[in-house]
Order: sequence, then structure tokens, then C-alpha cells
Amino acid sequence: MTRYDPDRRLVEYILGITFEIWECGHVERINDYYDADARIFALSGLTRGARGMIEGTRRMLEAFPDRLLLADDVIWSGSPEEGYYSSHRVVSPMTNTGPSAYGPPTGKRVRTLTIADCIVEGGRITCEYLLRDHYSLVRQLGVDPRRAARQMAGERGPDCERWIEEEIARLARRSGPVQRLPLPSPDADTRGFARRVIENHWAGKSEAIPDAAYAGYAVMRRAPDALHSGRDAIKAHYARLRHAISGCNVSVDHVAWQPVDGDGMRIAARWSVAGTHTGDYLGIPATGRPVYVLGATHWRIVGGRIAAEWTVFDRLGVMCQIVSRP
Repeated sequence: MTRYDPDRRLVEYILGITFEIWECGHVERINDYYDADARIFALSGLTRGARGMIEGTRRMLEAFPDRLLLADDVIWSGSPEEGYYSSHRVVSPMTNTGPSAYGPPTGKRVRTLTIADCIVEGGRITCEYLLRDHYSLVRQLGVDPRRAARQMAGERGPDCERWIEEEIARLARRSGPVQRLPLPSPDADTRGFARRVIENHWAGKSEAIPDAAYAGYAVMRRAPDALHSGRDAIKAHYARLRHAISGCNVSVDHVAWQPVDGDGMRIAARWSVAGTHTGDYLGIPATGRPVYVLGATHWRIVGGRIAAEWTVFDRLGVMCQIVSRP
């Protein structure tokens, strides 16, 4: 068992328990690593406690028995005294050989990109924000996204609906004008840099912010089937999102970072957005409905600019808030 040691690096702990649970199949050890009252937040639904995590893990393994969780990175903050915050990016190749939430097995080989943000206190995970793009998954499986979104909408439960409503209200209380100050450098003010860039993506229209933040050659990975190469392509992607979801209130809820390669940085930011569906979103015309987005972004900084970005939010979880229900 991967035992908790406050003197060990959190990265080794996170990677070790992930390997034990998934690759080694020791699902019951979730009882050792997750608090009995842990809260797991996702747009697909809320999970409470280690027992809920065990049930969800077994359902996933029934559908995808060969699923691997291949660590891309862990970006973290904290200390043994105050607790740790881990942002864990994972790529999962897997084959759908069992029944899934979306229907009978398809035999399709798929890949998913996940970011799991965890709060670790006293050696146990007490809170997790789980970001996985189910829209990418159902497309790879050959499942109709609208049907899958309607199904998700019917299964998320009242606790999830109430949480989304509370988040929209929280963001409304924190709303304010997007700052017009110059973009700080990521090494001088990392939190300010992250906040300004993410706010501008969703609620601003400044060309100067992305021009200053991104290298011309930057690459963004949204999902295994959603890649954007070059600063202009990244800017166009976020412009389409602003057209689809407008009037956004934005909150950057946590930022962690570490140096890399002597003069570079790795940054992780978890953020929330609430807006209104006012334009085409994945083929669904404007409905005027409120929308909540929970997301996470990882950046690789080179020469003071973003060279690589991984941004994950559940596009299907957003779609199920606006799709017409039966």
C-alpha cells in the first residue's frame, strides 16, 4: 500500500495510489486514500465518500476493463501542516468491452484526458474536482452526444442540480468588470497572470492579453480529439466559446505552480464560469438558459509565455444543461 508520509513529495503519493487503484485493481484501497465523507464534484454528477468512489470506479472498470491512467503531470501546492492541493493530469487509453452508462459495449478503442484536482489532508483525499470531457468520449464511442446529454441530465440528481444553482449564485455575487490593466508576467504574479488570461478567455475581448500570454507556436490540448495549434487557433477557439456562452462571471478558484527547466514554469488553475447560452454550442442553437462550467487548465511556460496548454471541462456536462429533454 502507498502509505502517507508527510516528508514525501505529494507527487509520488498521488501517482502511487492512482497506480494501485487502477492498474493493480486494488479498488477497495480507495477506503484508505479517500475520506469517508469526501466530496467529489463533476458536471456529470456528485459523489460522496470513499464508498461512492469505489462504486463509480467499478462501473468504469466494468465498461473499460483495460483502462490505464497514464500520468502526464502533477502540479501541486501546500504543506504537511496546511494540507496539499494536487492537480493531476492523466491520459487514459481503454477499450469499451463492457456495458457503459451510454449503452452496450462498442468494442471501440478510445482515449480520454482527465484533470483531477484533489485536496489531501492528513493523508486522505477530502475533496476532489473531477474534469473529464464526456463529449469527446461519446463521440469516440459512436454515441449520439445529444442522446447522451439527455441521459446525463436525467441521471445527475437533485444534489448536482442544487450545487450548480449555488455555483451560479456564487459567481453572480463575485462578478465585476474584467480588469484592463496590463498582463502581469507569470513569474512575478502567477495568480494574477492566470486570472487575467482565463477571465479574458470567457468574459473579455482584449486581443492584447492572448498576444502577450501565448507564444506564437503554442499548442492547446482540449481532448484527444480536440487539438489547436498556434496562438491564432487558440484565440479563435475561445472566441467561439464567448459567442456560445456570453455574459460570463468568472472565478479562478485555485492556482498552483512549480519551476521547471531552470527558467520555465508549470501552472495549474481551477476555474468556474457562469453565463447564458446565447449562440450555437456544439450544434445547439441559443436557448437563453443559464450555464455553469467547471474547468481546469495546465500551462507550460517557456520564455515568459504559454507554450503548451491543457484545458479540460465537460462539454457534455454543459450540453446537458441546454439540450431539450424528453
